[in-house]
Amino acid sequence: MPLKRQLAWVIGLLAFIPNLVIVLTFWASFQGRSLETSLFLLVWLSVLALTAAGVGYFLANTLMHPIDELTRSLHYLRGTGRTLAELSLPSPKQPPPAEIAQLREGFEEVLDHLRELLEAREATYAALTHDLKTPLLASLRALEYLEEADKIGPEKRKELLRNLREELSRSYLLVENLLTASRLEARRIQPENLNLRSVLEDFRLRYAQQAQKRGLRLEIEGAGQARAERLLLERALANLVENALRHAQSRVVLRAGDGWLEVEDDGPGLPDNLENLTQPFRSQRLRGVRAGSAGLGLYVARRVAEVHGGRLENLALPGQGTRLRIRLA
Repeated sequence: MPLKRQLAWVIGLLAFIPNLVIVLTFWASFQGRSLETSLFLLVWLSVLALTAAGVGYFLANTLMHPIDELTRSLHYLRGTGRTLAELSLPSPKQPPPAEIAQLREGFEEVLDHLRELLEAREATYAALTHDLKTPLLASLRALEYLEEADKIGPEKRKELLRNLREELSRSYLLVENLLTASRLEARRIQPENLNLRSVLEDFRLRYAQQAQKRGLRLEIEGAGQARAERLLLERALANLVENALRHAQSRVVLRAGDGWLEVEDDGPGLPDNLENLTQPFRSQRLRGVRAGSAGLGLYVARRVAEVHGGRLENLALPGQGTRLRIRLA
């Protein structure tokens, strides 16, 4: 049954039942009951019932009018052919009650949130296209050159293959981060008890050769325990380590403690505050930061910390490199 009809019934019954009680009490106490009196009371009850029904219908329509207007506005939004960026609730014909005004504000906030998500999605698509296109084009050109060049020598060929591997690795890292970001928003984490010292040992082995090629010392310090989903934590830590190896001058230090992991390097430091750098793809517009090299990676690291009840912190002092800590709950 529609809410308006239920409200009309309630108002009508509240108006009719007291009168019914009074009439029945009068009829029971009346000594000279006759057919004419009974008929009169029956007609009177009928008039009261019709009046109560009319009052209930009128008041229900009056009270439900703002809700009906809001419902029509929502139907308008659903049926219009305009884009999400152009959608907004039509202005009410008269000032609505406070409760309805709050509902309208809530719907407007939802529309604003959807617009922000749409803008973020478009920015993601644009950045993804840009960041994937560059290494893929470089890889294709390297392959074309290798296909046609027969006399470049083994050293030049190895150099081209190394460049090709780096470009493809960059593309792979971007895709991995996109998949991780998608998983973070689509499902709950599955935490387990982790030995953080063991995680750091694995990372030292994984990146030892890369650090050696760049002439960097890769060190680990500390130990601790944490409860987290290992794959997500490793993805976040890998982003921090990749950035540190890219910008460090002489060393990268991986640290652990109870409930946190940390990556420190002696490079030039972050080019902007951490809040801006952890916005997806924003870092590609920052001077000195290569497109695709930081923004999504730092965003993933921040979101991994947040879904575990923690946060991503920059503990480095100005001019003393970068020291990023993933603090878990």
